[in-house]
Amino acid sequence: MNNRVIDSEVITELLKAACPERADDIDIYWTTFAPTFSVRQDDVGMAMSAREDKVSWMHKTLAHDWVVTFAGIKAVAAYGPHIFVGRLVGSLVKEFFDQDEGMAEAEQELDSLLYFAKEIAHVKLLDDLPWPDEVPQPGTSRDSLKKVEDKACFDLACMAAAASFFHELRHVQFFAQGDTPADRLEEERQCDDFSREFLTAKVSEYCNSSGDDLLQTKSKRIIALSCAAFSIGMAESKGMATAVAGTHPPIAERFRHLVLKAHAPDDATCWHYLACLLVAILRKERKMPDTIPFDSSKSLCEQLVALL
Repeated sequence: MNNRVIDSEVITELLKAACPERADDIDIYWTTFAPTFSVRQDDVGMAMSAREDKVSWMHKTLAHDWVVTFAGIKAVAAYGPHIFVGRLVGSLVKEFFDQDEGMAEAEQELDSLLYFAKEIAHVKLLDDLPWPDEVPQPGTSRDSLKKVEDKACFDLACMAAAASFFHELRHVQFFAQGDTPADRLEEERQCDDFSREFLTAKVSEYCNSSGDDLLQTKSKRIIALSCAAFSIGMAESKGMATAVAGTHPPIAERFRHLVLKAHAPDDATCWHYLACLLVAILRKERKMPDTIPFDSSKSLCEQLVALL
């Protein structure tokens, strides 16, 4: 079956909704590089990629990232209170989690969604899997969602998808300009940097015109970037991480370039959210140390990323 071509206006609408202040920059990019978009037939595996001026992906790819974003809320519910306490006492202690009587149930809910997301990569068709009741179907309209947290996840998933597209569009730009880095790992790093900067560099311009709170708006953008990095971490199992080691940086570098290089106060909400996602990965891989001293949420994130 041939790829299904996607009207580029659908993508520009997504990107401009994620960062309205960059609308003119997006229009200039389209005029200059004229990218095209298509959805590939679903199959075993999962990928979004750019080749020359063409960006393509499987429907399963965005479905996976959608589910992982909803799982992120479960991670915040499970680990957020303990990270908050850790900030007060100056250290994150593994014993906090072990003594929490509700932790087993909270992690079971989280692991259930992450397991489902992992299964998406293993099946040939998304319809082969029964969709989890607690997650709205991708494509559900925001207005039809009843829960506040579902609407928040909808917003984050859309912005995280925009981050993924900005990453691929930098590949398109490299090809068009003939200046693709010889080192493929460096190309990936620069694409992550481009995505982060596009979403965060001009947030103040948007807030000046909209009246929205600058810190809240930037924090939400950084949380979306965290969700994008978390999705990459969930998609790249240990086996796949080894397979792509020559072409893609390790997940710790993805978190650094996509998220940690963003600018926000050291105890901004975004760093607390990111810490919850990182703890989820480390506990899943049994890499959490007994104690991590820290004096800000961002310093905790930097230490957690170093443990990945």
